[in-house]
Amino acid sequence: MATNTSESVAAKSSSHQPDEKFVRQAVNEANISALRIALYHQTKDPSLAAMDTMEWPIRGGALMVHSVPKEFHQEIKDKAVEYLLSGAEPVADPTRQEVAKLIELYNGQKPNQVELDYGYEELAFEEFPRDTQWTNKPTADVLDDFEVTIVGSGFSGISAAIALDRLGIKNRIVERHEDLGGTWLINNYPEARVDVSTFLYQYKFEKNYPWKSYYAPRDELREYANYIVDEYGLRDRISFNTKLAAATWDEELQKWQIDLELSDGSVERIKSSAIISASGLFNTPKRPDIPGIDKFKGTMFHTTEWDHDFDYSGKRVAQIGTGSTGLQLARGVAQKAGHLTVFQRTASWVTPVAGYHAHLSEHKRWMLDNMPGYNNWFVFMNYYGELQMQKFQVLDQDWIENGGRVNEANAQFREGLISFVENKLGDRQDLIDKCIPKVVPMARRMVIDNQWFETILRDNVSLNDTGIREITEDSIIDNEGNEHNVDFIILSAGFDVSRYLLPAQYRGVDGITLEDLWSKDGARAFKGITLPGFPNMFMMYGPNGQARIGSFHSWAENFSRYISGLIVHALEQGGKSITVKKQAYDQYNAEMDEAMKSLLWETETGDSYYVNQHGRSGVNMPWDVHEFYAMIQTPDVDNYDVN
Repeated sequence: MATNTSESVAAKSSSHQPDEKFVRQAVNEANISALRIALYHQTKDPSLAAMDTMEWPIRGGALMVHSVPKEFHQEIKDKAVEYLLSGAEPVADPTRQEVAKLIELYNGQKPNQVELDYGYEELAFEEFPRDTQWTNKPTADVLDDFEVTIVGSGFSGISAAIALDRLGIKNRIVERHEDLGGTWLINNYPEARVDVSTFLYQYKFEKNYPWKSYYAPRDELREYANYIVDEYGLRDRISFNTKLAAATWDEELQKWQIDLELSDGSVERIKSSAIISASGLFNTPKRPDIPGIDKFKGTMFHTTEWDHDFDYSGKRVAQIGTGSTGLQLARGVAQKAGHLTVFQRTASWVTPVAGYHAHLSEHKRWMLDNMPGYNNWFVFMNYYGELQMQKFQVLDQDWIENGGRVNEANAQFREGLISFVENKLGDRQDLIDKCIPKVVPMARRMVIDNQWFETILRDNVSLNDTGIREITEDSIIDNEGNEHNVDFIILSAGFDVSRYLLPAQYRGVDGITLEDLWSKDGARAFKGITLPGFPNMFMMYGPNGQARIGSFHSWAENFSRYISGLIVHALEQGGKSITVKKQAYDQYNAEMDEAMKSLLWETETGDSYYVNQHGRSGVNMPWDVHEFYAMIQTPDVDNYDVN
């Protein structure tokens, strides 16, 4: 495994020897808040610390951003230019205690211990911020007998493998597809792009990867995944076109007996000490249940099965679904189709974001590579800004009793989003009515604007919200009886997210199945990770495992640390397996159900995949970021049995 990947990667993009003009332009394009904190740590200039920090309202006052007043901006920039041209050697990275003071300097608030721990890890000054270490490492023969099977080679599976590698624990990744990348392999539709900042959507153990885009498109994300896999030596241990079909716990051996289906249809039976399922939430495409769908004789495929050889230029295209994928791909489809009819069952809230299609300029890339600490604090600013989104999800009973919905901040956010729709669509009241959701913001997944409103204003695009009655051999008939002749149907209906781990069949102690455990009200887990009766079985992004906000990769690292910590504990105790206690599982889920009552998902359902067929929120967790982080920061081994 590489030990200095950040320098080797950064070197590829930082060969420019700048003059003052270049440096000044680079500084002008920098985030002023991140620049101030990084510069202060390098220089300890008291004038930088003395500058007032203010909160500035955005989104109609629904959100606030921290920054110094504009009157100080030029002073900060001039000091930064002077420092960057001075050739000064960077000072040592800040300690945890120094970071606490720097965070307070940024936002005027002293972080508590949990906030400091999480923030320090997000800043990623350490080589491997979320590491697991041995206290009493087992002998070589014990480690040689223990192997972990990781299911899935997406970003979660990659994270788990690297965490185990650092401990010297053998592992193998099985991947049902022909290549790695998880959701970014199967989602190969036009315009596929991540909908959070790339600077959040990255690992903290890989330093300053040279991203090209602020919101990376699918191909760039796959480049990143392949880079990480090769840099950390995982590729030789990935078995592609290999599907975990069934796994049965062997109590006598204290191992899983696993049946793997290979590409030729044959079955390989292996034994594995542990299983980490990193199959993900979005792995089972949903085919809409529409009468007559099998009668259609034209071209039809799901967005995860995109046929790039099929040319739909000039054709009559129908798109079914307007969630995150549908609103993302419509722009590209409309530019080629003769006519595009978008069938919308439920409107989504669409939010604007600056720089969605932007590439990093040479100047911005240079700042990230050459201003010590700037990259760390730029990433931190992205994380910190996301924290505010949690407040839109909390029910305010006084506000509701006075006729409101959710809370005042959510109402302000809603008004800002409505204004955005109205400004985009102008005098098209017919489209405005169709594009304003009946549910409140955050009840469903928010959608980043990919020129959706410009797309539906095109002459060759129609937005139909009447619903679909049936599909015929060559048309779609809506619920008003109107027939829409089409050549090509795009199924953009998302995924069946309630089928965690399925269709693989797992049998735990005494033959218990997932169906047995989840028969009452759908999939559950202890902290989204472990299940009673299923020893040495762990889930990444399991039931109610989706954090309310934050970096997917950071949570993958948090889960990896927790899981690897449990394995370390079991082996150091001389055991072969570790299982969550049923009492702990039941108590956690009872507390989770109670906490969920204070949030909006089960009252403002809005036809959302957040809520399962039982009416229970089965995807998101109710805990805020720091609450849940504290729950899994270190393994709570008292809640587990070791055998």
